[in-house]
Amino acid sequence: MTRRAAAAVFFLALFASGCATPRTARPPTAPVSAPGGGLYHTVERGQTLYRIAKTYGVTVQDLKRLNSIRDAGQLEVGQRVFVPRAGGAPVIPVIHAPSSGVGESIERLQRKVGPRYSYSRWRTITVHHSATRQGGAKSFHRDHLRRHMGGLFYHFVIGNGSSTRDGEVEVGFRWKRQIKANRPLDIQICLVGDFSKRPPSEAQFESTVNLVKILSAHYGIPADGVRRHTDIRGKHTECPGRFFPFQRLVSRVSE
Repeated sequence: MTRRAAAAVFFLALFASGCATPRTARPPTAPVSAPGGGLYHTVERGQTLYRIAKTYGVTVQDLKRLNSIRDAGQLEVGQRVFVPRAGGAPVIPVIHAPSSGVGESIERLQRKVGPRYSYSRWRTITVHHSATRQGGAKSFHRDHLRRHMGGLFYHFVIGNGSSTRDGEVEVGFRWKRQIKANRPLDIQICLVGDFSKRPPSEAQFESTVNLVKILSAHYGIPADGVRRHTDIRGKHTECPGRFFPFQRLVSRVSE
């Protein structure tokens, strides 16, 4: 196989491997000493630059300057951060947003979704999972740009408490511009999580129910127009995973 052919196979495998693949979380990693003093800290899920700086007794500004970090909120799991003058390997607490189990309200989501766009003719809603343990609209957008997909491939992303609050709905640029993500007339919703292993949180599920209800009402989408990624003919995937309660979603939306 030529080098070019091998590269083509690699990229095809990337597209077939899941709905979204931001940087994969690594096992907990102890800080590594750096020559000349200081150490390298590997970012774990839920850690912030502020918490890292506070724990090691350095400033956020020093960490941003030494690591060429422009936005303190853009840390990624697995990223190595150089910490100057650090002595020791303290455990940095991981902060997770508590799950209320109620998701985003209809009223709040109506403001996010906006009014019915009379020029849009949406006909179906497809539900995905990210097939990852963490992530959000920003990290998926960067990943989809790297994969030459034109940026975030979903209209809405529903968080699981890793990058955004559990059940928080992020609105993608494709919805704001009312443009397709993949298939014409198809609204794409992605829940963060791997539902081949465990079900979504109750907050995620409730947000999904409320979001689908609003979109269905706006564009006259019937219950049989709400589907899973795996329901699309020719798609060899189990997305959004065997633990996603799809029939429960359809039942709730039909109420």
